[in-house]
Amino acid sequence: MESKRLNRAFTLTELLVVLVIISLLMSIILPALNRAKETARAIQCKSLMKHYSLALYSYFLETNTLLPISVQDWDKGITMHPWHSLDAFRNLLDLPATGSEYRQRNIGELEEYKPAFERRYICPSASYALSHDQDGLYPMNHSYGLNAEVYDYENSVRPRMESQSGRIPCMADAMDWWFNYWQCDKYLDYGENWVGFDTYGTAAFRHRNKANVSYWDGHIEQMTAVELKTYMKEWLDIVNSRSK
Repeated sequence: MESKRLNRAFTLTELLVVLVIISLLMSIILPALNRAKETARAIQCKSLMKHYSLALYSYFLETNTLLPISVQDWDKGITMHPWHSLDAFRNLLDLPATGSEYRQRNIGELEEYKPAFERRYICPSASYALSHDQDGLYPMNHSYGLNAEVYDYENSVRPRMESQSGRIPCMADAMDWWFNYWQCDKYLDYGENWVGFDTYGTAAFRHRNKANVSYWDGHIEQMTAVELKTYMKEWLDIVNSRSK
């Protein structure tokens, strides 16, 4: 009888040891799996961004003009059409035209542009964009944004687009269809959330606290909020000094 009790106790102890080992392994493996998944998403994002950036650059080389960052339709109450809704951009990707269904976004309003991209064209880590689909399409403006400073200083930047294409930021992970120096780090306050005016022009640091940032030559770098803010300031100082 005593022997049976000892055997049972030994078996229970072994079971507890096994459970502890499994728990330890899971605590090691699950974070590693999550990191691997995020790495894969970041790689897919870089591939998309490279494709878009090179398409925009080819447009510049062919036309010697930048694809407009947006077009205002004055006949329809100043309706704003962001770059990703323009047929000229969609033609570069062999996508169908969007038509005229884009909505007006008034200053300060939490207005959304009509989703017009399949899931495969959206950053796989852009959780806000991917959770706001409509008819199977997703909003690009919460996935990627163009560098608005290029357009603000276009006359100074355009002559250097070919010789310095690898130094001029083109687009980044973003919560809006554009980003700039002043607003680019607002993601630190709001994360992957769109709250209207306060999140206008912010980059999105959704890849382990970093954003993928593309340049006009197609290469991609990952930057923290501090790194992007610092680089944008240095780059703008150069642009401003040469535009005087």
